Amino acid sequence: MSNTIFAGIVAAFVSRLEESPSVSSNVLRAMPREIAEQHTNAVNVQFDGARPKESTIAGAPIDWISMISVELYAKSTAQTGDLAVDPLLKGVYERIAADPTLGGVVAYVGIPSIDAEYDSKGQKTGWIRMMYPVEHRTNNSTLD
Repeated sequence: MSNTIFAGIVAAFVSRLEESPSVSSNVLRAMPREIAEQHTNAVNVQFDGARPKESTIAGAPIDWISMISVELYAKSTAQTGDLAVDPLLKGVYERIAADPTLGGVVAYVGIPSIDAEYDSKGQKTGWIRMMYPVEHRTNNSTLD
């Protein structure tokens, strides 16, 4: 049995972020925050839902807007959390922007919304969540 387009989109994000030079030595897929935080830095990619666009023709292909989150984590004893995670933010944003079709897997990866949190207890930690809107299409009867 094949995977859905949604799993394929996550795989395309992960593959793009792992291309040499990788944006992080820890590019993970659908991992809880606690696991990613075991590393000095990590990037976690996951599918967060999809909405079909309205279709006017029965049986026509379905256009979707899926949300893919890319979470970035970085810890440092020398820098503040915002400065520790900033290189990951720059690297991920530029890598995805350079190929907004992910090698033809999707129609378009839009500009992400970006949320951030920082913690300075013990090691200084930065966390950023980038929510990418992704436009793509499936046929009417499958999610391929």
